[in-house]
Amino acid sequence: MDITTIADLLNEFVSAETEILNQQDIKHPTTIGAMYEGLTETVLKKSVFAGLNLKVVKNSFIAGCDTEFDIMLAEGEGEKIPHTDRYKYKPEQIIAIIQVKKNLYSKDIKEGFSNLQFLIDYFEPRDPERFVGRLFRDGFRAICRKDVTARKSGELSKYEEFIFHTLRVEAFLPVRIIWGYNGFASEFSFRESFFEYLKSNLTTDLNKKIAGFGPHNFPNLIFCGQFTMLKQNGMPFGYPVQEGNWWAFYTSSSYNPTKFFLEAIWTRLSYKFDQLPMDIFGEDLTMEPANRFLDCRIKEWNGNHGWEYNYFTLSDKFLKENPGVAEWEPVELDMPQHIVVSELCRKEEIDLTADKDLESFVMKEGAYTSLTDFIDKLKMTGLVFVENNKLKLLTDQCQCAILPTGKFVAGENKSGRFTNWMMREIAKSKKKNGK
Repeated sequence: MDITTIADLLNEFVSAETEILNQQDIKHPTTIGAMYEGLTETVLKKSVFAGLNLKVVKNSFIAGCDTEFDIMLAEGEGEKIPHTDRYKYKPEQIIAIIQVKKNLYSKDIKEGFSNLQFLIDYFEPRDPERFVGRLFRDGFRAICRKDVTARKSGELSKYEEFIFHTLRVEAFLPVRIIWGYNGFASEFSFRESFFEYLKSNLTTDLNKKIAGFGPHNFPNLIFCGQFTMLKQNGMPFGYPVQEGNWWAFYTSSSYNPTKFFLEAIWTRLSYKFDQLPMDIFGEDLTMEPANRFLDCRIKEWNGNHGWEYNYFTLSDKFLKENPGVAEWEPVELDMPQHIVVSELCRKEEIDLTADKDLESFVMKEGAYTSLTDFIDKLKMTGLVFVENNKLKLLTDQCQCAILPTGKFVAGENKSGRFTNWMMREIAKSKKKNGK
């Protein structure tokens, strides 16, 4: 059973159970909260793997923080608070935090955001586990299309430098989720309300700075019924930096929210626990639809640096069209690109200064005006980057192939995605040829 099947089953379970809870004739706020927290606890327990010493706890605490968190996923044993069924955990034990809301409207967004906003203050600097570095590296690669080593070599722009620090914090912090079971009637109204909340917290006076609204302060996921807001930090969802140095870091979707939930939780677990195989994600050949929502970039203002935001406006009609999942495909290459990427797969890097024949080779067919033109277009594939004038792969397990049609393709195969795609294409070709 793959992640999509499990997500569909969980989504049906959540929908059915939410309907039952909504029909309960109970007015007591604490009891209402307990019902929806109990449902979330059940969903999380159904989502995690046995044998990893994971605990799902309700109404518990992080050491040093006074906030009571509705649901937490933690590793190992916590300190039981006397005469209660609540616990206190060290920050480094926390994998995910979920704040639960029966209804999610404007005031609930504000409350949920506030509860998670300054979580970083309780995660004091420490030597992180090894998986944090790998998570950060892969996130940075997805967003900036450079390796983290580019910082040491001085090849990050001012904009990339701030994204670098933001993503390092993201990898360090637990997955943070606000889960609302009812609320806005449309994805459009959900987006509008959240934007109005942010607009009311803009710093307009440097003597009265409003803190806590950097990209790292935003929850990884916010659910409102069937609508989702998701952070594009490359852990796992990623949206590369766009023209004008805008990072489209927050998107929205009306696709199955439990799929996003499993992707976020399982990605963190797969990095943390080496024994989890990558095939837990199934064939990994579909891409869930997400609509661009909030872009950000760093901005200097009277000697101060802060985050500038852009609301990417989409109409209610557009959002309701709700496109289905897209099929993942590897990158299509031309002949020179294929040869160069294949060479990188063999020897990991090409010295652009020392290789005197490379420019004449890539310009031979007339498709490129210069080596710089070739490199710029090759970088756009997301497969390579340049550092210290050396061309290197941006992937861990790049694979190249020639399709039966004669096309050249390449892609990351760390999760087995490229192999799965190729097997499917070969099967299609055999069927087409009657074999």
